[in-house]
Amino acid sequence: MINSLSLIGMPACGKSTLGRHIARRTGLRFVDGDRLIEQREGQTLAQLLAQRGYLGLREAEERALLAEDFSGVVLATGGSAVYSQPVMEKLHRLGPVVFIDVTESELATRLGNFAERGVACAPGTDLSALYAERQPLYEREADVRVAALDRGEQQLAEEILLAAAEWQQRQSDTKE
Repeated sequence: MINSLSLIGMPACGKSTLGRHIARRTGLRFVDGDRLIEQREGQTLAQLLAQRGYLGLREAEERALLAEDFSGVVLATGGSAVYSQPVMEKLHRLGPVVFIDVTESELATRLGNFAERGVACAPGTDLSALYAERQPLYEREADVRVAALDRGEQQLAEEILLAAAEWQQRQSDTKE
């Protein structure tokens, strides 16, 4: 049984939606990293981005994720959590890190107005540049990678749970 699971990926890839499904299925608690940041800072991501800039938003995310205990949790990280090595090391210690991989064209459809989302990226960065920058980071940090197209939410959640269980079994086999 999975003790904790962390979801990474681009904004609008489905981390929160899938995280809720997985939490219901497993009985684990669900935590939305973006909401956690907003609660801790008392501002929306867009407000934080406007006041502190993208690096300030990333720092707020790092502080929030390092301060919490995610044992027994399905965590939907913010899209920029992969920029923090201390955060990623913490999440890897707790359980599998699952990359929800969505194509750039699908993300463009899902995101709508990219500028209003509160995405932690340098001013003037468009979706294509951000995708090119982050994709290798997600790939590097992923214990499990799931392509998120052409399947319903329930099917994707089941696929993630199966892949995470297989990952966990490989980890157990390695320790023996």
